This record gives sequence, C-alpha cells and structure tokens, in this order.
Amino acid sequence: MNRAQNEKLATLVSHPVNWQCRLDSYTSLSIGGPAEAVIRVDKRQELQLLLAFLADENISWRVVGRGTNLLVKDEGFAGVIIILGPEFKTALRQPSEGGGTVIVRVGAGLSFTQLVQKCVDWGLAGVEFACGIPGTLGGAVIMNAGAWGGEMSSVVASVRLITADGEIQIGQKDLKFSYRCWDGFAPYLGKAVVSEIDLELKNGNPAQIRQYCCELQDRRKETQHCKYPNAGSFFKNPDSDSAGRLIDSSGLKGTIIGGAMISEHHGNFLVNKGGATAADVLDLMKMVQAKVKVDSGILLEPEIHFI
Repeated sequence: MNRAQNEKLATLVSHPVNWQCRLDSYTSLSIGGPAEAVIRVDKRQELQLLLAFLADENISWRVVGRGTNLLVKDEGFAGVIIILGPEFKTALRQPSEGGGTVIVRVGAGLSFTQLVQKCVDWGLAGVEFACGIPGTLGGAVIMNAGAWGGEMSSVVASVRLITADGEIQIGQKDLKFSYRCWDGFAPYLGKAVVSEIDLELKNGNPAQIRQYCCELQDRRKETQHCKYPNAGSFFKNPDSDSAGRLIDSSGLKGTIIGGAMISEHHGNFLVNKGGATAADVLDLMKMVQAKVKVDSGILLEPEIHFI
C-alpha cells in the first residue's frame, strides 16, 4: 500500500492500525511473517466502509479469528488483516416459535468455548461436538468445523455476510456444505465477511448436556493433548479412515524438519517444537503426503488454511 492509502485507511477505523505487524502472535502455531496492516473492527458499519475502501483500492485482505486453523507464510501477507471486535462476539437467544427448536444468533467473532458455555447454561443441545474446538464461529462456518460425529452444517439455519455494498442473508437451503467446507461461500470469497450465524438448537436437560460436554472434553484431552503450539488436526480425514492413523501407520510420528515436528502423541498434529518456520511446516506436510501416498495410496488433503 502507498502512503495515501495508509493515511485513508487509518481514518476509517476507530482503533489504531498496527502497521507491519507480525502474525505469529495471531496464530496458534506461533508462525507467520508481517502483514502490512492489522485492523480491529468493532462495528458492522465500520466494516462495510472498510471493505468498500479495500475493494476500490484493490487491496488484499483476510479475516483472522483466533488463528487456530491457520498457517501464515514466512514472508507474511501483502495486505490488511481484519480482526472482529465486540459487536461480532455476541450470542442472543431468539424468541421461540415452538416446534421444540430455539434459534441462537451468534456473532462471527464469538469463540466456540463461549458459545458452548452459554448453550449449557440455557439448556440448549446441538453444539456439544464443539467442546474444546478453539476457533471462532465465523471460521467454523467457513470450514464446516466438526468433531465426534457433529458439524456446523447440522445446526446452521442461516448466515449473514457484510460486503462493500451492505448485508446479505443466506438461508439454510442455499448454504451448500460439504466435509470441512462451506462450498456456498466460494462466490463471496474476498468480497464478504461472515458477521452473524443463526443456529437452530433444541431444548434439553442442562445437567445431561453439561455431563456430555465434560465427557467430550476428557476424550479430547486424552487423544489430542499437545504441549507444543499447533493448529489442531492438520489433514482432513479421508473417507472411512483417519489421517492420524494413516500417518502413524507410515511410522511418521516424531519426524522433525527444522523446528516443525509430527506430534509423538497424535499423528495428525504438526507442531512448532521451537523456532519453526512456515517453510518447515510446509516441507513436513509435503513429506507426510508423499509417504502416506506411497504406503496407503491416499493423498491427504490439508484441513488448515494458508495465508
């Protein structure tokens, strides 16, 4: 961006812009070079004006939530990173229309942890599968996050997007999800930001919901405990199999390239053992893909996103 663009950008948002800001502190892998600018946006109108400016000036941008499913390149990002502020972190229970279901309207910046806790308190069932998933709701919708047999597509009733021209609401029948992907978001990529999601949940027994959440948390701690920075499950599970099992079968647990390592505890976790670069992780990823392809005939597809 040039000086004039920088000066204009600073007038569009209420928070100071972080210029040439390293992104390693914005990702759970603790890896990533600098973005030209990191901006926190608190309000919907502010976000719309920002998107309009970025579109007019042809400036690249990305939204980052908690960065738990993200690998940022060592050279960083030539553009603007957007962080969603308080107005995007709400959860409101809508008036019930009967039928045994309840709509909860959540902001895209709300964390899964906060959502699950609120639903437990309200006695609402449907998002227990998200216990322990560390991301935010916006990213969870885009990647159709899931665990323990549940996923976002099973509870999303509608999604609201903010674009340079205003807001768009997409109903359930037009969402078009697949495994770990919201395919219907493709036409809006680089043009819109997920701002709100309506979740269709069911009334349940608070004590039973809480107990089930505790059980899932314990299972996650037992199978996915990791002491190093990581991005969770790195590869998508292929049909009728587990990426972790395939990696383990290829004898790759504990393999190290530079500062990156395949977790000794969970084969589908690529971790930052200390000082890892994005190049280290990418080299390790390619090595895993090649070895598993030779051993099992399956090409593992990354689940994480790249900037």
